[in-house]
Amino acid sequence: MEVHTMKTITLSHYQIRNIEPKPWKETWENLMEFVERMTPKLAPMQIRLKLRKVIMDDVSQESLMMGNMVTIESEEIGVEETPIENLLMIELAFSPCEDCKTTEDVPFACRTFIDFDGVKRQALPQEFFMEAVLRVAFQAENSGGCGCSSCSSCASGCGDEEQGERDEHHKHH
Repeated sequence: MEVHTMKTITLSHYQIRNIEPKPWKETWENLMEFVERMTPKLAPMQIRLKLRKVIMDDVSQESLMMGNMVTIESEEIGVEETPIENLLMIELAFSPCEDCKTTEDVPFACRTFIDFDGVKRQALPQEFFMEAVLRVAFQAENSGGCGCSSCSSCASGCGDEEQGERDEHHKHH
């Protein structure tokens, strides 16, 4: 029996202590549901999902801009912590949000993601996590086999092509 090592993919959600705008809460809920739903499906691929909540203490321009950021990383696969919008090449903007106020009641702009269809979202949907996790998981399947250092530049390309070739090999064995 082949022994595969479990690979952990960690999704981190950045929040600020005592600030809980609706889009942030929705993103976290979507993340929890996603991890719960996908964990049994990824187990046969030897992939374990881990969810991490990163709570920042200080309220600053920088931390407010990081609020509601979701990153993905996997040490075993060689993927350093990357904001998922970079991996998915989704445009990031900041837009007003009536719920986004600091504890001193100062309004701030909310991270907003603009997808290929120009749809703006402040809360991240499960599809985004799914796509990010699959891109990272396919890198694991190919053991980073596209020959480039970070693989993020070709993450969408290298997984799919090799997938087809590998399926061919399986038929002959």
